[in-house]
Amino acid sequence: MKFGSIDIEPCAYGFVTALAPMANVTNPPFRSLARGYGCGLTVSEMVASHHLVKGGVNGLNALRMERAPGPGPHVVQLLGGDPALMAEAARMAEAEGADALDVNMGCPIRRIQHGCDAGVALMREPSRAAAVISAMVRAVKIPVSAKLRAGASAHEINAVAVARAVEDAGASMLTVHARTADAVHHGEARLSVLGEVKSAVRVAVLGNGGVASVDDARRMVAETGCDGVMIGRGALGNPWLFRALETGATVDVTLADRRDAALEYARWHVTFAGEQAAARELRKYIRWFYSGTEREAQVRAALPRFDSLATIERILAEVTRGST
Repeated sequence: MKFGSIDIEPCAYGFVTALAPMANVTNPPFRSLARGYGCGLTVSEMVASHHLVKGGVNGLNALRMERAPGPGPHVVQLLGGDPALMAEAARMAEAEGADALDVNMGCPIRRIQHGCDAGVALMREPSRAAAVISAMVRAVKIPVSAKLRAGASAHEINAVAVARAVEDAGASMLTVHARTADAVHHGEARLSVLGEVKSAVRVAVLGNGGVASVDDARRMVAETGCDGVMIGRGALGNPWLFRALETGATVDVTLADRRDAALEYARWHVTFAGEQAAARELRKYIRWFYSGTEREAQVRAALPRFDSLATIERILAEVTRGST
């Protein structure tokens, strides 16, 4: 699949797999883990254009824009509704090494919509959404994509109109979260809307929303004709979903596999954030690896004891043996 000049290899089923940008989740270690398990494309946490332009590339902006170790294109997601600010933020991200950019047009959070006039608020004004894309495309040499929702609400489903507008403005790829913003992450994805977008544009289209299994991914592609799937919440603590899609083979996940993947992520995170900060943050990430298993309660009970990598290694070894 082509994303501007970038080639993205398909999985065993013939379509592309991607990791959705998720705030406070898809840091470089998380993206590295997904890539290592076969994910074809990863996107950074969103970076607010006004914070980046006014504050510069430092602090959280720098951490969110950091390239994940390992192969694959470095895609930075930008948030904002002012074309000039988004163009300047795009230039800054390109200068920091981004290989491609994505524009957040789907965030449903009210303070983002009303305070920043961004996220899904852009879908209510297709002409402004197009102006943002056009300004960014003129500002940089790297490809620019947009991540949309089906619409702002069940009464405002306009993904097709917005998709056409931003494609005409120069977007090289589109992702459609096939739920409305007011649904957030709940309810069935509107696959018919995703299919209509795919039929209406020439650029590659990724589908997003409700993909938690190989069957979910294959159904989305079969019913809509989209070029790939972008997985968000279904990837939390579940990198094996990307491996199953990459290889086309069933992946049986053991407790030892969960321990090994959790520790692989933990070591990445310590390198990224430092041991003291990482130990606290890992309480969130590591519990995802055991969600829905017979050891979930044991892991949750042990989380307050996470104070160093050595302690985490010891606790997960005990969990794997069935004792804590």
